[in-house]
Amino acid sequence: MNLPKITFNIQNGGLLQQPVTSDKVIGLISSGVAVSGKIALNTSYQIFSLSDAEDLGITADGTNSFVYRHLEQFYNEAGQGAELWLMLVADATTYTTMLDVTGTYAKKLLADAGGAIRVLGALKKSTGTEEAESGLDGDVHTAVVKAQALATFYAEKYMPVHIILSGNNYSGTIADLKDYTTTNFNRVSCLLANTDGSKVAAVGLVLGRLAHTPVQRNIGRVADGAIEPTAAYFTNGSKVESQQDGWDTIYNKGYIFLRSFVNKSGYYFTDDQTLTAVTDDFNSLARGLVMDKAILLAYAVLIENLLDEVEMSADGTIHPVVIKSWQAQLDNALQTMIAAGNLSGASVTIDPNQNILSTGTLQVQISLLPVGYAKYVTVTIGFTTTLNS
Repeated sequence: MNLPKITFNIQNGGLLQQPVTSDKVIGLISSGVAVSGKIALNTSYQIFSLSDAEDLGITADGTNSFVYRHLEQFYNEAGQGAELWLMLVADATTYTTMLDVTGTYAKKLLADAGGAIRVLGALKKSTGTEEAESGLDGDVHTAVVKAQALATFYAEKYMPVHIILSGNNYSGTIADLKDYTTTNFNRVSCLLANTDGSKVAAVGLVLGRLAHTPVQRNIGRVADGAIEPTAAYFTNGSKVESQQDGWDTIYNKGYIFLRSFVNKSGYYFTDDQTLTAVTDDFNSLARGLVMDKAILLAYAVLIENLLDEVEMSADGTIHPVVIKSWQAQLDNALQTMIAAGNLSGASVTIDPNQNILSTGTLQVQISLLPVGYAKYVTVTIGFTTTLNS
């Protein structure tokens, strides 16, 4: 017998913490300057902390102070350890050139990351001499078209990506802004606000919030806390409060910016809109990211069955065992999203009466039930002479 003693059996897992996933690996292309022996232009770098960026010659008071500010905001929000793929390009490089699918900038960064990047941010240092068009630096509007083409190209290759653009040099006139709810750029979002009064939006903040939240999470969720405690500006340098009467109009044109709430400190993102019609299922960045995750999970299952034998029943229909096996594999994959709160539910259907013998094609129907969002809360309140129990 051993000496009398007290023994504690420590249980682990009670906090239900989730492992870090690669649902939203972040990429960033930004204006910058090469630093001899440390960082070169047009080259991809994988970093995990602000100190990693400093090791590359990106410092607060150096020649890359512009991008440092955005990386600092990213890591302050995402936390040290968050994966980021970074490429610096010459200051003269336009957004339109950065995001051109036929070019060597975004395409190279996405390829070097092996298709892991799910959200790509773009930042261009403002010279202050840009030509205004539809309320912004005209380069922004041409870049939106290129960004959608880039994202579509990679989505078709099972490497889906969404793109966040800075709405540089806002004119300050709401009527000038292009109405993007009449377009269909549902893989692109445009941010019009920052925290320093500069001509470039705080893309690093958006990317940071996205990096540490689940795919279904709206970046404007109030319960996640203020994204900025003290001040917020549009990219014309004016405080966001200066156009408070026009917030709804700016929002209704499809842009993301920062707002405040009465009797609540700090600033919050307005929403997670993409530049498309309100009737588009993917007018929300979160909805797009959820679909991307579901597609990739289903792809990982189905690719294992590609060109496999499909046993048939005597009546020429697909054998029930095959259907049950495929459905079970897909359902198990999608259940991980439901368990993580990414989806409310999902179902998989395979019609046994398919002519796969003649066509070689097997049709699978996957239905996803997303989570809802309490964007508008209407309360009926009044006095009464009695209370119902």
